[in-house]
Amino acid sequence: MSKSKTNNGNGTVDSRRQEVQRIVKNACDQLNSEGVDARNYVEQLAWLFFLKAFDEAETRREEEAAFDDAGYERRLSGNFAWSSWASKTDHPDEMLEFVDGKLWIKLTSPDPKKGLGDDPLAERFRRVFDNVRNYCRRGASFARVVAQVDKLHFSSDTDVHVLSEIYEDLLKRVAADSAGYAGEFYTQRHVIRVMVEVVKPQIGDKVYDPCFGTCGFLGEAADYMRDPQRNLRAKQLSGRDLEKLQSKTFFGLEIKPLTYLLGTMNMILHGIESANLELGNTLEVHSDNISEKDRYNVILSNPPYGGKMASELQTNFRVRSSATECLFMQHIMRNLAKGGRAAVIIPEGVLFRGGSDQKVRQELLENFNVHTILSLPAGCFLPYTGVKTNVLFFDRPETEPKAGKLATKNVWYYELTNDGFELKQTRRPIDGDQLPDFLKKWKKRTKSDNSWVVPIDEIIERGYDLSAKNQNRKNNIEHRPALELVQSVRAKEERIMDLLGELEQVLEVGE
Repeated sequence: MSKSKTNNGNGTVDSRRQEVQRIVKNACDQLNSEGVDARNYVEQLAWLFFLKAFDEAETRREEEAAFDDAGYERRLSGNFAWSSWASKTDHPDEMLEFVDGKLWIKLTSPDPKKGLGDDPLAERFRRVFDNVRNYCRRGASFARVVAQVDKLHFSSDTDVHVLSEIYEDLLKRVAADSAGYAGEFYTQRHVIRVMVEVVKPQIGDKVYDPCFGTCGFLGEAADYMRDPQRNLRAKQLSGRDLEKLQSKTFFGLEIKPLTYLLGTMNMILHGIESANLELGNTLEVHSDNISEKDRYNVILSNPPYGGKMASELQTNFRVRSSATECLFMQHIMRNLAKGGRAAVIIPEGVLFRGGSDQKVRQELLENFNVHTILSLPAGCFLPYTGVKTNVLFFDRPETEPKAGKLATKNVWYYELTNDGFELKQTRRPIDGDQLPDFLKKWKKRTKSDNSWVVPIDEIIERGYDLSAKNQNRKNNIEHRPALELVQSVRAKEERIMDLLGELEQVLEVGE
């Protein structure tokens, strides 16, 4: 989160965050007292947040239309609007009966007369509410939870901040290892922003995240495209451009219904109602045979890592591996269009491990221009994981490299040691943020104490090792942070276990 003090009518972003946390805690306590377990009340609150946020978005559009003397027809109007049924907390049993009966049919029915229609927005509502349920069985309890959620105000200045804080708080409440439940790590907003600033998505680009989670990358890309202060081309956006932004720009896959719900909600809050978001397993539907017209101009992602893929599900990949991070890298490479740009967060081990990882790196360097690697400090993604990570930036050339020539000529590295937050579980803001310096130096690939260039010949000599080894340090090993050293050892141990597992499979087949 940014440390900036953005006013939202009720105080600063910081005070708003505290308010939201109190509301969430009260609602969770109420659900917990009714015997609803942690995973289920996360789901319960998520769809309530979704309906409350959508109701506010509809109210804003209604007000804007009235200002322009134009009409606006609400998708959820009358008794079906949150502002209508959620206000009847003095009749809790009737409220619960209405939601479980009439409202749920409205949200999920494929019949246009009973449901929301047959357009993309209606389809997204069906996908969300077909995969969640109301865990409140008592009207009084449900009414108390609804009353808490009704206190949330997703104002235009702080929607993303509040949503992110809600998600972060919910993840922490699920379990000590919250990322194990969510399937993906929450990506810090300031890291997403920097990645978007480098790839510079524009109207006409197809932007893709193969594991979109809460749509942090896609939402930030939408903001960038429409912000004339960050993107000069935004000043010339036409009505046709804005229409293209709605339905032909954003694409993504997400495996978990809960995070699919939050991601869909986030895009609606960003003013994108018709993003092409699908619920499914990216690695299972992956194909190596993709036509150029079906590829994407911009790919932004923080793929899940540390997971294992069954051997029978690896057959669609040219380089087989049980490691999900290796498979996701191949998926991203196959789906990037000619002239496309990608920014991907990967664990440290992907940059130096042998075997399948090395084969993928070789293909990456030969066919793509790996122009930048941003080395993030270990602990950047706490409290979810202390794994050392890097942001890999690469482009796909407009024309295929000539035989014997590699697309990558050299790689510019930047070693980040301070991202503006403590590298501890608390992640409190601190001075000395180096991300602005990274963006400034990146434009001219400036060399400094924490940035350097490595020619491709040297990378090949090292076995296609892309790890960030600061050449300006006299003794690279001794000066590496203790946590980084521990994570490096762990990564090597994990690779050894992978190799043993692969050897075991070979021996089993041989017998």
